[in-house]
Amino acid sequence: MTKRAGGMRIAFVSSAVPRRCGIATFSADLIAAVRASDPTVTCRIAAIEEPATLRPYPSDVRWRLRQGEPKSYRAAARSINSSNADVVNVQHEFGLYGTWEEPKFIAGRWTDSVYDDNLLQFLEELRKPVVTTMHTVLPRPTPSIREAVRKIAELSDEVIVMASTAVDILMNDYGLTKSPRVIPHGMPVIEPHGRLRFKAKLGVEGRPLISTFGLVDPRKGLQYMIEAMPDVVAQHPESLYLVAGQTHPDLLRVQGERYRNSLIAQTRSLGLDDHVAFIDSYMSQGDIIELLLATDVYVTPYLDPNQITSGTLSYALGAGKAVVSTRYLHASEALSDGRGVLVEFRDPGQLGRAVAEILSDSAAKKSLEQAAFAYAHDATWPRSARAFLDVMSGVMPAVSPKHGGWPQRKHVGDLGHRVPENPVLSASDVCPSLPGLEVVSVFNAAAARVDDDVVLLMRVGERPLVGAIPPADALTLDLTGPEPQLKQLGSGYGPEDLIGIAFLDTEHDPARVVEAFIPRDTPGLDLSDPRTIRYRNLTGGFTAAADDVSDFLTQMSHLRVARSRDGIHFQVEETPAILPANRFEEYGCEDPRATFIDGVWHITYVSVSRLGISTSRLTTTDFRSYHRHGLTFLPDHKDVVLFPGRAGGRFAALTRPMPQSFGRVLGIWIAFSDDLVHWGEHTPLALPRPGMWDELRTGASTVPFRVAGGWLEIYHGVDRNARYSLGALLLDGDEPSRVVARSPAPILVPTEPYERKGLYNDVVFACGHVPLDAAGENIRVYYGAADSCLAAADFKVQDILNQLQPC
Repeated sequence: MTKRAGGMRIAFVSSAVPRRCGIATFSADLIAAVRASDPTVTCRIAAIEEPATLRPYPSDVRWRLRQGEPKSYRAAARSINSSNADVVNVQHEFGLYGTWEEPKFIAGRWTDSVYDDNLLQFLEELRKPVVTTMHTVLPRPTPSIREAVRKIAELSDEVIVMASTAVDILMNDYGLTKSPRVIPHGMPVIEPHGRLRFKAKLGVEGRPLISTFGLVDPRKGLQYMIEAMPDVVAQHPESLYLVAGQTHPDLLRVQGERYRNSLIAQTRSLGLDDHVAFIDSYMSQGDIIELLLATDVYVTPYLDPNQITSGTLSYALGAGKAVVSTRYLHASEALSDGRGVLVEFRDPGQLGRAVAEILSDSAAKKSLEQAAFAYAHDATWPRSARAFLDVMSGVMPAVSPKHGGWPQRKHVGDLGHRVPENPVLSASDVCPSLPGLEVVSVFNAAAARVDDDVVLLMRVGERPLVGAIPPADALTLDLTGPEPQLKQLGSGYGPEDLIGIAFLDTEHDPARVVEAFIPRDTPGLDLSDPRTIRYRNLTGGFTAAADDVSDFLTQMSHLRVARSRDGIHFQVEETPAILPANRFEEYGCEDPRATFIDGVWHITYVSVSRLGISTSRLTTTDFRSYHRHGLTFLPDHKDVVLFPGRAGGRFAALTRPMPQSFGRVLGIWIAFSDDLVHWGEHTPLALPRPGMWDELRTGASTVPFRVAGGWLEIYHGVDRNARYSLGALLLDGDEPSRVVARSPAPILVPTEPYERKGLYNDVVFACGHVPLDAAGENIRVYYGAADSCLAAADFKVQDILNQLQPC
């Protein structure tokens, strides 16, 4: 098959007119040039909008993305995937796609600002060939910017920049392995004639005209050129500096006209009312060309030394203008070799002298104009459009699968190598703790190496036997009062009419496990979640909504030990290691984690009851005898994992509070303690990320362990489809409350039948791991699959670290 030469369908991702933004203008010009170059090409736009903004776009805009809303980026990518677009072009500018986290003062030093680029959300979801045009390339990037740009390059088939300097920066400072393509910023085809005519049209005939055009904001450094004007006027009394363009809309929203008013005040204070003027309107391309043709000297006194692209500078070169500019990157490249005059930043003296000298020397002025026009000849829009189409057609595959060129990171990570014996343990391997119960699930096990054994402390879920005829003295629960009350079930019920639950009755002395059978047709009973029974009191009347709902579990869990010499084939102990023992555990003990601290195994586990979901702790040295230490964290709190040893002289724990008000954000926190009893300094650590694989909730999974870069934690995340997957966090070794890096995609996802279907479908949920070698370079993670069985997967630690994305 061959690529289609004509009729290409291109989806552009960019801000779009009527938004008043340099990227929107550039994209409009590029699309017009593409259509002029090849009328068979169809162009459509995914427009990037500011929050709370709605614009009447032309029909070319088919998709909309919201700045700062990652979900909208993924949604747009999915929609483009479903379209008949052949190829995608992204116009990248940091301010359109990214957010910055301000520097923080931590451990006696300021951290770097952290940049997060939402374009990655789009590119990870996209399945079309994509070319990314980078308008800004920052030299000496911070780690977060460097990593974001590297990943954008990896997920793009080609990268386009507009200056050779940008290529050098990307190769040297960012470590790209494939050279980007250089296509200069396009500019109109301008014949450099008619200066007198256009001066007359502007009403400035006979006056030397210096100009700057574009959206007005402090980064343009306009105040320095105004400050320079007295020196220019001293030699050229009729000279006029004309500043054309509206205030940048983003600046206008935040500060109003404060900057423009300061320029006007500066002009008046210097007595320059007759020598500095402002055109406060948005400039059309025709207006810009007429202004440039009337101009004698064009000035860009910009303040950002890292500016790699300037559309206004390109237009001035295309119009054959003598240019005076500060030494930002684009100007340094474009104005070298006698094509313009470069001055230092924030130096009115140099600006004034340079402009005055050009106006005083007509031969030098003409030489600069000719050199600028000759340089710009190869960068007109028709030439740039043809070069652009060559790149776009080059990435279009003969068949649709993405991608070629750049090395690709997998869109759905699955780094684990599942052991062939999976599942290693299931319900049939474990005998019930009581005669009237059956084991439903064996999962979510703490893991430890004790002497020569791998020890698993498993969660075992049990329920009353399904299908058994209830005994004559069977009990049920009266759910209509403020507290559930046991009572006789009564006659006339068959097994199919009932759902059984087991719980610890602490009102009885001694406490006992009770089996109760609830009629399925009880009004207000909700059995939609196979893990729970929810009862809503339909006769509530005036009580608070929270008081009208009662929750029970379909299983009662205990903890049981299994031992193995090879970590695959386990011998399960016949009796439970930890049974529910108090009112905080009336529904069971769940999801243990085992941490080795100072020669003792500290086990945290979830205690579940009507009083809430809390965390308890016990200790052991051999997983044969145990000492209980009671509650560690108040309800509702789960997924508590202790760090081995101390971090900064203190104990640390990953936690997962479960707020039931306002945002109900369920994510990983961290807390600290001096004694493992009293905990404080609770701080959010790794919260859900909208639009990503862990957008619904996050929780700690395995015990963190040391690697060269800090603490590595394998955690679980839940997506919008309630799919549980595993990912990883790298935490600072000295200050684990700081996340160094995080998985942009899962490292293990539910794909196998035993992970996809069970008591709760599509779940991989880990509580423990063991090293497979003395150096800890390889680990085996034990995980619950579909809340039903226990499986294992082996990982290379370096593979996990390589997959992480700096935060």
